[in-house]
Amino acid sequence: MISDVLNTMPAKHVLTVADSCYSGTMTRASSPNFDRSSMPADKWGTWVTAMVNGRSRTVLTSGGLQPVPDVGSGNHSYFARAFLNVLQDNNRLLEAQRLYREVATSVALTSVNAPVPQSPQYAAIRYAGHESGEYFFLPKDAGRKGS
Repeated sequence: MISDVLNTMPAKHVLTVADSCYSGTMTRASSPNFDRSSMPADKWGTWVTAMVNGRSRTVLTSGGLQPVPDVGSGNHSYFARAFLNVLQDNNRLLEAQRLYREVATSVALTSVNAPVPQSPQYAAIRYAGHESGEYFFLPKDAGRKGS
């Protein structure tokens, strides 16, 4: 079982990304929704530190408990194209919850005429050792001076 493997991994933060039919079965746990804009700027650093110190086992899936389209934009599915676009366009610290919101919004807009509805999911993976951490993406050039 995936949760057993993830629970034994020594990594502090693991984000599983699944672009497949019925991948939403991994999201049956609920995760609190977080929006950076709802937090005072002076609390942001403290929150990031707390999330970095926690252990996270989360999943971002292309859909819920139904089939998802394999085609979309170019050689990618709607979900994969949205996922790649968000990562390529990002230029600052990106928390996985914001990645999810941006991917879900993009998929909703681009898959309007898809053969089946698609709704990406994001949540902690049950029984995988998730505590309270968050997965973060940092752009490759973010730490360089003059960038």
